[in-house]
Amino acid sequence: MEEATAVVLAAGLATRMKSRRQKALHLLAGRPLVTYPVRACLEAGARDVVVVVGHQAQEVTRVVTAAFPDAPVRFATQPEPKGTAHAVLSAREAVGASPRVLVLNGDLPLLRPDSLKGLEAAFHASGGVFALVSVVLDDPAGFGRVVRDGAGLPARIVEDRDASPEERRLREVNLGVYLARTDHLFRVLDRVGTDNVKGEFYFTDVVALTREAGHGVGVYVLPDPTEAGQVNDRAELAAAEAVLHRRKAESLMASGVTVHQPDTVMIDWDCEVGPDSEVWPCVEMHGGTRVGSGCVIGRGAVLTRVTIGDGVEIKPYCVMTDSTVEDDARAGPFTHLRPASVVGRGAHVGNFVEMKKSTLGPGSKANHLTYLGDCTVGADVNVGAGTITCNYDGVHKLPTVIEDGAFIGSDTQLVAPVRVGREAYVGAGTTVTRDVPPRALALSRVPQTHIMEYSNRKKG
Repeated sequence: MEEATAVVLAAGLATRMKSRRQKALHLLAGRPLVTYPVRACLEAGARDVVVVVGHQAQEVTRVVTAAFPDAPVRFATQPEPKGTAHAVLSAREAVGASPRVLVLNGDLPLLRPDSLKGLEAAFHASGGVFALVSVVLDDPAGFGRVVRDGAGLPARIVEDRDASPEERRLREVNLGVYLARTDHLFRVLDRVGTDNVKGEFYFTDVVALTREAGHGVGVYVLPDPTEAGQVNDRAELAAAEAVLHRRKAESLMASGVTVHQPDTVMIDWDCEVGPDSEVWPCVEMHGGTRVGSGCVIGRGAVLTRVTIGDGVEIKPYCVMTDSTVEDDARAGPFTHLRPASVVGRGAHVGNFVEMKKSTLGPGSKANHLTYLGDCTVGADVNVGAGTITCNYDGVHKLPTVIEDGAFIGSDTQLVAPVRVGREAYVGAGTTVTRDVPPRALALSRVPQTHIMEYSNRKKG
C-alpha cells in the first residue's frame, strides 16, 4: 500500500458521547481513539496519512503529532460538518498527486493492518478503481447496507436511516473503509449531492457513481466481525477496549506469559511482559510498563509506567507509578510506590509500605507499615515496622540518608534532613533529629516509670 495516502476522518462532533471532549480524543487501552486507525494505516504500508480535523482541531492535532512524532502524518481541516464526502474533499489538497487514496473513519480502533492489505487485494482484483470493506453482522442496525446487483457485485450503499424495510433486512454492511484511484475519487465526489434524510454529502454515494461510470467495485469482507466495532458512545468505547485488552492478553500468552483469567486483566498496547511470567486476575498495566521474565504479578496490582526486572514478585493489590523494581525483589501486598521510587535488587518492600522519590538499596527490607519519602536507603538495611521519614517541614521536602548495613528499629521517626551512618543502629521508638555516626546506637526514649497501685487508686 506504499502508493496510497490514507485519509482518516476525525472531524465530527460525536454528540452521542455526551462529552465536552472530541470523540477522537477519548482513551481506550492507553491511547486516544484516533491513533488506532492512523497506526493501522502506517503498519499496512501507507505512504503517508492525512487526518481530517474539525471540532477541537488543535487538540486532535497535538495528540496525533505526539503519538507519531516521526511518521509522515499531516492534517487537513473540515471547516463545517457537512458529511463524510465533504470531509474527504477537505483533504484534496493534502492528498495532492498521490495515485491512490485509502479512506477510513477515525472511530475504528479494532481494524487490523492485514484487513487493509485485504482491501488492497480486492481493489486490484476489481480493476484498480474503487473497493470497500464490508462485514456480515447478526445485528446490522445503524450501519449502511451493501446492496449487490444480480451478479453479486456491490451496486450501491444505502444508509440505515434511508433504507427501505427490505434493505434493512440485509446483513452485509459498509464499514467506512475504502481504497480508490485518486483522480476517479475526487471526480465523483464533486458530483455527490445531499438527497438524503440528513441533507449531508455522503461518501457512500461514490459506490453507485463508480458503477454508473462503468467501473467495477471491489469488496473485502472481514472474516472477523469484531474488527467492525465502531465507537459512537460510551458503551461502544468500553466494548472496544475490552476487545483490545483481550487481544493484548492473547498476544502475551502466545509469547510465553501465563495470564490467569485473561478477560479480567487490563494491559495496554505498549506494555511488555517477559516469558515465564505470571499475571494474575484483575491486574492493570499502563503507560509502557515493562515486566521482565520469571515474574509474578499478583491479583489486583496496578502498574503505571513501571519497570520491573527479572524474577520479581509483586504480591496482590500493589499500586506503583513511575517507579523501578529491580531483579529478584519482592513487593506487597498493598505496597504503594509513588513516582521516582526504586526498589533495589533482592530488596523487600512489604505490606502497607509507601515510598515516594526514594531508593531502597539491594538486599534491604522495609516490610511493614512504613513511609519512605525523599529517602536514600543503602544496601542490606533493615527498616523496622512503623518507621516514617518526616520529610516535609511545611515548605520544603528534605532528604533522609540511611547508609549500608544500618538497622532502624520499629516505630522510628527520622526528622529530615538527617543521615544514619553505616552499620548504625536506631533503637525502637526513637525520634532521630541529628545525624547518627557510623556503628553508633541512637536512642531517644523517655525513661519508663511506674505508678504503683494505679488501677486501685483510679477505682477509688
